[in-house]
Amino acid sequence: MKCKHPLCIEKCREKAKLNTDAVQCKCIEDIGIFIWEWSPAHSSPDTKITNDNKDILFHPCYSSGTAAVRGTVPFERNLHYYWEVQMTSNMYGTDVMVGVGTAKVVFSDWKFRFCSLLGIDSQSWGYSYHGLIQHNKLVRKYGSKFGLGSSIGVHLDMNRGTLEYFLNRKPLGIAFTGIKNQELYPMVSSTAAQSAVRLTCAVSEESTLQMLCLGFIAKHKNLYQSYQQIPGLKRLYERKYFWIVPNFEEDKIKRLANLEDSLMCPLYYENFLKSHKKLRTTPWFPSDFSSDVDTSDSNVSNASSDYDTQ
Repeated sequence: MKCKHPLCIEKCREKAKLNTDAVQCKCIEDIGIFIWEWSPAHSSPDTKITNDNKDILFHPCYSSGTAAVRGTVPFERNLHYYWEVQMTSNMYGTDVMVGVGTAKVVFSDWKFRFCSLLGIDSQSWGYSYHGLIQHNKLVRKYGSKFGLGSSIGVHLDMNRGTLEYFLNRKPLGIAFTGIKNQELYPMVSSTAAQSAVRLTCAVSEESTLQMLCLGFIAKHKNLYQSYQQIPGLKRLYERKYFWIVPNFEEDKIKRLANLEDSLMCPLYYENFLKSHKKLRTTPWFPSDFSSDVDTSDSNVSNASSDYDTQ
């Protein structure tokens, strides 16, 4: 059976050393850079970390709650971080999540509780295999569901304080903002027995003019197509900034939404004017009121004056 990752270039599925459902795929590990790894010292007891601290097996026998692991080093301010994890087993159960959190996240509190751990409080942010994101118990729809063979990329901009996810290297858009004044660690969590996750790359870059220019080019289809036609330039930057990729499909959806608004707003405004005009032409007094009451009377005049000023 072929690995489900779209970047695979050969048949790479074989029986896993961790469990029979895992995928031993190395098709996206060509980056070869790992500035951090998973920390055995900062992991739930119900986890097994192997392969030079890159592979995690959650709940090797059976699951009685939620287990999690964090990275070895915190992220520094004013840097860009990108890392990818691959789902090397089937995803099922309450939740499997990828994200970040502070050192205040206590994994042992959830040892005997099944939960969506990352984002359950204000100290963590997470993307669920159900296609949802969560922070401080606030959950919203974000991207597609992911499972066996899926690659989840995470771009953390510690300069702007934004977090964006990628599914099989397709950008899903900004998930979280306002997190640059935190000391954060990469984290993964799972409630599923014998679920497995592999770290496939972990890089960091300073914010440079090159990066800013490439980010600008990636937002404009014509510029990006011209950039793709310059082989030397493309090869020079695609390895260093391989995670800066366009999402023209999302831009198309936004343009269609804006077009719909531009077409519908005049209609709404016209209906509003008609209803507003109708309200203004409706007499304030009942039709039979003026025949029974002399509106020139000072008491009536004072009463209406009091009404207007309140």
